[in-house]
Amino acid sequence: MLNLKKSNGIIFGASGLIGSKLAHEMSLLGSRLILHGKSKKKLLEIDNNLRKKGIKQIFLHGEITKPKFFSELSSLVLSRFDKLDFVFNLVCKFDRLSPLTHFSHVEWNNLIEININSHWRIIKELEPLLKKTKNSKVIFLNNNSISSGKAYHNILSISKSAIESLAKVYAQENKNLGLDIKLIEVPSLSAGITSKISNSGFQEKRFDETIKKIIEESFLN
Repeated sequence: MLNLKKSNGIIFGASGLIGSKLAHEMSLLGSRLILHGKSKKKLLEIDNNLRKKGIKQIFLHGEITKPKFFSELSSLVLSRFDKLDFVFNLVCKFDRLSPLTHFSHVEWNNLIEININSHWRIIKELEPLLKKTKNSKVIFLNNNSISSGKAYHNILSISKSAIESLAKVYAQENKNLGLDIKLIEVPSLSAGITSKISNSGFQEKRFDETIKKIIEESFLN
């Protein structure tokens, strides 16, 4: 069984569908985590569930569209951890299936900030802490059918394509500097997104397999 005791990591988007389950499983494996989320209610639910198992983690409630969040991020993390072994970036906002041009300018700018800009801001601010650990990992999720251009998936398709490029560029720039950049293909990612609209959600077994795949490909490959 994978043992991640004494490893320090952050999960951005931990209050989401995949993030909350990943936070639970990573905690059981012994990781010391900072769990970020926009929803205080969902973070509290995660905290309560973990405490029932005798596990205490650090919770970071914050809005990633606010400049102050990033200006304080590095010092906040450093106050808890002296180094970072991994960062999961699961931040994603997908409002609806819609043609590209059916958003307002304000909506679109907000979606770009959350789905693309925040990913760059996170690695920019946390890079010094990541480089204190040999082979530290930055992990993104992808779905090729979406990132290659999928009708009516608007910001999700565009942002996944952008993050795929960001991950590849960052990996090339850091291949000799001790950073391991992971781009994990998640076939069921689209099911997780559309569940928000259809209120259906993952089948439990399929969801468990998805989380297992993410963890194994992040730390065993």
